[in-house]
Amino acid sequence: MSQSPKQQAGSAAVRTLAVVVLYRTSFDESQTIAGLAQAFQEDPVLRQELDVLVWDNGPDAQEESGLPFLATYRHSTANEGVSGAYNAAIGTAAQRGCGWLLLLDDDTSVTGEFLRGMLSHAVETADEQQIAAVVPFLHAGTFCMSPRLWRFARHVPLPRPAGAYTEKRSIFAANSGSLMRTRALEAIGGYSSRFWLDYSDIEVFHRLHQHEFSVRIAGNLSLEHEMAMLDYDRRMTPGRFATFLAAESDFMDLYRGRAERAMYLLRLAARILHQRSYADQTFARLSRKALWERLTTRRATRITRHAQMRSASADRV
Repeated sequence: MSQSPKQQAGSAAVRTLAVVVLYRTSFDESQTIAGLAQAFQEDPVLRQELDVLVWDNGPDAQEESGLPFLATYRHSTANEGVSGAYNAAIGTAAQRGCGWLLLLDDDTSVTGEFLRGMLSHAVETADEQQIAAVVPFLHAGTFCMSPRLWRFARHVPLPRPAGAYTEKRSIFAANSGSLMRTRALEAIGGYSSRFWLDYSDIEVFHRLHQHEFSVRIAGNLSLEHEMAMLDYDRRMTPGRFATFLAAESDFMDLYRGRAERAMYLLRLAARILHQRSYADQTFARLSRKALWERLTTRRATRITRHAQMRSASADRV
């Protein structure tokens, strides 16, 4: 029996494209790909409901036949960061009639239960066009990474509710694990190439809020995720931290007011004191450099300088 136009539209609204972004990570090394493979093996129906795009920002292409499940593999000849991968995925989703994008890093603990839960939320919110995203709770150990609520000059964890609800306040959620409505991302022009890695999630949720979109908080779902900012000994490098500092400073200059920018100076000073206890003093030196830049240069100068730096730095992380 053929579907009615309404049924076809509804099917397109809930069809989901999962995009896995790799960087210098083989298929075998990706925790996310392993989790997807296990979920598809345990529940074959999931494979029918979820398209998968594997986007590889690494320097060398991999053989698509090495994937443990059927997926579309794309290797980017120029590393455009996660923003470039997500914008390409928006185009792919639109071509395939996928109403949602499920964003995944290479090191997220994906399970079948999580995938079924997110697809269920996609169905429940399909007709609520002002809901731009469905976000689970993301944890790195005991630390709640996401979602987080913006307060003055800082952000705090959003209290975990008993069930799902729609949040209209200014919040952000980590990219990985978030379910993003394709049309909402198209409406705001997609992800910013300026924030190609760090702060890409914070910046896109900020613009979604400016456009009066809301976010569905999936209080019943959670994921474990590794976070470089919480592990300076094993995962963070000075080059990676410098990239983060530049994005953080740029976001403050572009989107926060004078009072919040002044408070940011105090936060940088406190960070320097804390990082003096690290074995590698490079991190404290980088923070001092960032503080000195903000004290000695004008905001307009920094905005222009950071735009030039962002356009040339993607391949150096």
